[in-house]
Amino acid sequence: MKAKDLKNSILQQAVQGRLVLQDPSDEPASVLLGRIREERHRLVREGKAKAPKGGESVIYRGSDGSYYERRGKTEPTCIDDEIPFEIPESWEWARLATIGVLERGSGIKRSQVTEDGLPCVRYGELYTTYSLEIAECDTKIPASLFSSSHTVACGEILMTLTGENDLDIGRAVVNNSGSAIAFGGDLLALKHHMQNGKYLAYCINSAYVGMQRTALATGNIIVHLSAEKIGSFLVAIPPQNEQARIVARLDELTPLIENCGTLENERKSKDAAELTRPVSLAE
Repeated sequence: MKAKDLKNSILQQAVQGRLVLQDPSDEPASVLLGRIREERHRLVREGKAKAPKGGESVIYRGSDGSYYERRGKTEPTCIDDEIPFEIPESWEWARLATIGVLERGSGIKRSQVTEDGLPCVRYGELYTTYSLEIAECDTKIPASLFSSSHTVACGEILMTLTGENDLDIGRAVVNNSGSAIAFGGDLLALKHHMQNGKYLAYCINSAYVGMQRTALATGNIIVHLSAEKIGSFLVAIPPQNEQARIVARLDELTPLIENCGTLENERKSKDAAELTRPVSLAE
């Protein structure tokens, strides 16, 4: 198995609840989602977030074993055809828009970037500079621009809305820099999620969410995703303590997988060099 395939396989096991053991003493994810809903309602009342169109989504498992989604006061709809796999009993399915607040960034021009100032992320950097998390920002902007820009707090998520292909579009990174970061246009933030930000980044970048990104992306040369489409992504939410255990395990395995990838590339380079090496008559 190639290193990339191994990485995807392990990540998929993680988001299906198969990488670490469940702890019966963990607070179930349903309680966590209840707190998130209460926080979202508070933000809506205070005018800091918008109420979801058509009512807030609530996904639950019925007595018949099927999954149903209820929005506002409408009748529940069976969504079994959307459920990609079974999850542990303590986990919950949820739409991405319901586990936090989605907020789109505003344009920050290249000409506005300075050598000194406050931290900023422009959308292209999620493809070229940051892989899963932002430990330190390479880009800075003046304090005056920072104060008028959209920002993400430490632990919050940034996702791309524009890209060159439907495989990379919608990829996520978590702000682990320790401070707020301004973010530019074509980026979407997931804020106030009250969860382990690194787990959410791992989850959004996993294969089953990737298939949803590909299915909903539009465009050929330049590929786009809207905030509404990203908000419709179906994600598996573990208990908060289990999120931390999953991240710890993935953090242990990732360097080993990357080392396998390095050895794999070295072998390919050696094989390629051997194929192109001139053969002497003596040989």
